[in-house]
Amino acid sequence: MAVMRTGSLSVAARELGVSQPAISKSLRLAEQAAGFVLFRRVRGQLFPSPEAETLLPQVEQLSSDLDAISLLMRQLRDGGAGSVTVAAPGSIAHPFLTLAVAKFSREHPNIRVEVMILTTSSVAEHVARSQADFGVIHQPTDNPYVSGDVICEGEGVCVLPKRHPLAERKSLSVRDLQKERIICYRGDTAIGSLVRKALSAAGGRREVDIVINQSQQALDFVEAGAGLAVMDPFLLVASPRVSLTAIPFRPSFPNRLRIIRPRERPRSRAAARLEAIVHDMMMKRLSKSPLAALVKLV
Repeated sequence: MAVMRTGSLSVAARELGVSQPAISKSLRLAEQAAGFVLFRRVRGQLFPSPEAETLLPQVEQLSSDLDAISLLMRQLRDGGAGSVTVAAPGSIAHPFLTLAVAKFSREHPNIRVEVMILTTSSVAEHVARSQADFGVIHQPTDNPYVSGDVICEGEGVCVLPKRHPLAERKSLSVRDLQKERIICYRGDTAIGSLVRKALSAAGGRREVDIVINQSQQALDFVEAGAGLAVMDPFLLVASPRVSLTAIPFRPSFPNRLRIIRPRERPRSRAAARLEAIVHDMMMKRLSKSPLAALVKLV
């Protein structure tokens, strides 16, 4: 393109910032590969062959594509292009991801963000399969294809109205809740299984009254007067409700709020940046909460 535009090897070399011998060698190799002449010298000036003129539109398109690739590489390097997918349960997404994604999108308006609201086990599966760049979970996972960092720890709690007769207790067990309607997760979750075992060991019922799969549901039910919820503390700590309080539950079941990512897949710069914002947002909201004593930041 440069030689066709200038008609001179020396001028083309200056434009491209290379030596004239380098230009001559490149043309010679190109002609050898093509099997035909690209330029002819007439009275000291280079003229393109008909074959070279036929090739020119495709060469120009290739040059434009290379410029676009270079631009995209710069944008990816500077965080100005790409996409990020993050997965989390609703109880984590609402208090933490919403503000984090909003901040990230203001900083990087050209990067597409997808937020997937899933169950904890589905979050781990999507991350393990690289269907999400990272995820946030609050229950254990034994998936060997993910790794991650613990943000904070918190024991299980019983959430109840502040005016409830049991609200002044230092801790609560299933024996204290025998006359209460109990709200809890499904039996195939870590918390749900432990609560059911505790109910059985206490010599009473083996099932809870209201089964939920999202912490948000549990808080809504308690606030509506449907019962008391045994759950992890993170959503209530992140988004306290004026009418509700939380009391440590016994036997204790430690929970860890953690960010997970695919074990073998390297993170993109955009995913690393969004993950850092999510981490900072979680630390800030949890540490400044009036219920911060219920969790331990790591």
